[in-house]
Amino acid sequence: MNVFISYSRKNGNVALKLSEHLSQSGVSPWLDLWNLNAGEDWNQKIAAAIEAAEAFVVLVGPGAEPDRLQRFEWQQIIEHEFYLDATKPMIPVVIDSTEIPGFLRTRNALVVNTSSIDFKSLADRIAEALGKPDATIDPVQLKRGREAREQAVKSLKEYSLELEREDVTRAGLRGLK
Repeated sequence: MNVFISYSRKNGNVALKLSEHLSQSGVSPWLDLWNLNAGEDWNQKIAAAIEAAEAFVVLVGPGAEPDRLQRFEWQQIIEHEFYLDATKPMIPVVIDSTEIPGFLRTRNALVVNTSSIDFKSLADRIAEALGKPDATIDPVQLKRGREAREQAVKSLKEYSLELEREDVTRAGLRGLK
């Protein structure tokens, strides 16, 4: 299974060690350190890798904020609405006591402590979860996320219609002048 690994550069060592252990567990991790070359358009390659991914492992933390590159990765995941796709495994791995971002709350997270990560055990848990996409989902949060998305789309449509009516009214008034 082709699995995109999203990580902040400050936890690059964790991403690298985890990817090595996932490879030994029969998983094919997509890690930028392994798949991108100097001179390539990184954003384009990362976006393509995210779109082609069959699953995601998202390392969150330590610390509250992702770096610029991870923020770009998360933006791609959100734009494609992969976090709402119940058939696509997405496993947040929360490092230390970091708060999980809103879009990842639709998923069940694995929590690890930086000082005592057992990479083999973590890779085995991830490999097992990848085989059971339903196990990665928090059904209550997924339903809530889908409802919020539907409400946002409805509000956007209503707002667009309101702007269209205003444009028609303004155009009509200009015609009278």
